[in-house]
Amino acid sequence: MYIFKYFSKLDTIRIAKIVNKKNINILDYGCGVGTWTKKDLSNKSFGKITLYDKNKKLFYYLKKKYKEKKVNINFNKNKVLKNNKKYDLVILSSVAQYLSKNELRKILGKLKNKSKKTTYLIIDIPKFQSFIEFILLPFFNIKRFFFSIRLIFNQEYKKIKIYRHNYNSYEFLKNQYKIKKISNLYDLKFLRYTLIIKQK
Repeated sequence: MYIFKYFSKLDTIRIAKIVNKKNINILDYGCGVGTWTKKDLSNKSFGKITLYDKNKKLFYYLKKKYKEKKVNINFNKNKVLKNNKKYDLVILSSVAQYLSKNELRKILGKLKNKSKKTTYLIIDIPKFQSFIEFILLPFFNIKRFFFSIRLIFNQEYKKIKIYRHNYNSYEFLKNQYKIKKISNLYDLKFLRYTLIIKQK
């Protein structure tokens, strides 16, 4: 989960090209320990970046990590979802596998913005079942592999329900959104892929 993101490299250059506008306001929903580097934050394409995660223990860690004015750390889920007019881009990174279809529909529904065409990026979606990914992981990111071993013995992680989604799992969104499948925006291109879900 969020431990993985410590070793992830988000391709922010591609993200800026996808959204293709200046001063992009971003919500990183399920931000974990934060993947935004100083180089990312200096990118002139990015405006305000709001970080949210349901793990409250990360709040003070992120406060210490990000002193930049453009980073807003807000762990109040209701406020984050109500501020939908502020976001041009919503990132759900390594989050989709922990959400049911109904949960995903509710989140997207609350974030839907009537005033502009908000682009939602659902990033880092696993192609395989978790045990298969675990077997393949050392060939792609050995550090992630060793940390995933630690997660196996984490009692809190064991309680989390994991949903197996594939591309067809998102068919139910096609009435309201344009969906495009692209190569992964992190460093696990063979194991995972990215969906761009854009409001019609």
